[in-house]
Amino acid sequence: MSLAKRVFELHQIEQAILSQRNQADEIDLRLNHNSAYEKAREELSAAEQGEADLEGKYKELDAESEQLRNNIQRINDKLYGGKIKNPKELMSFEQEAAMLKSNLVPKDDLLLAMMERLESRKAEVQRLQELCKTIEAAWNKEKPELKVEREKVVAEVAKLEKKRKEIAEDIDSSALSAYEGIKGRKSQPVVRVEQGKCMGCRVTLSISELQRVRGMSIVTCSNCGRILYLS
Repeated sequence: MSLAKRVFELHQIEQAILSQRNQADEIDLRLNHNSAYEKAREELSAAEQGEADLEGKYKELDAESEQLRNNIQRINDKLYGGKIKNPKELMSFEQEAAMLKSNLVPKDDLLLAMMERLESRKAEVQRLQELCKTIEAAWNKEKPELKVEREKVVAEVAKLEKKRKEIAEDIDSSALSAYEGIKGRKSQPVVRVEQGKCMGCRVTLSISELQRVRGMSIVTCSNCGRILYLS
């Protein structure tokens, strides 16, 4: 087997290791994060805060309405208690009662509207709570499977790392150094030669280049600098 082909195998192994590690990272992400659950929790938190704010406003308005009712009742007790005989005083209390009642009506209307909004918000909070539970249950069910899958990936990485070490030890230091240098500049440092062309840059090689590629030494493309090998 040519040295270039061996270097190509090394690169393939390294790509496989990278792929497996990316897969492990993806599994870790799925184990520790669930975008659907996080989104549902954010929506639930916002809905709960909205419910709390609305409930606070409702209680405040209800207290104001209750105070108006108490004031109206107090005035009615005076009006119909039989103790006040002065017509002017009676008229003054009647006017005050009318004004309080006129203030009470819009507050009661607003209370009713707020009650409907509050009930709707409570229903939304309950819906989101159930959604969070459903997503979390499915996520927890998936986690054991993900952990098993991750163990397999880790085992595969260890197997590939061993294979990489074996191949690297089979390549002389100068060829390995050349490969590492090109890999730092090119995502695909080793490419095939097909029909007389470098498959990295698609440039046709000269006859002398083709002859050197057929040898056992490392040859790089004069155009793109990649290591060339014949399959």
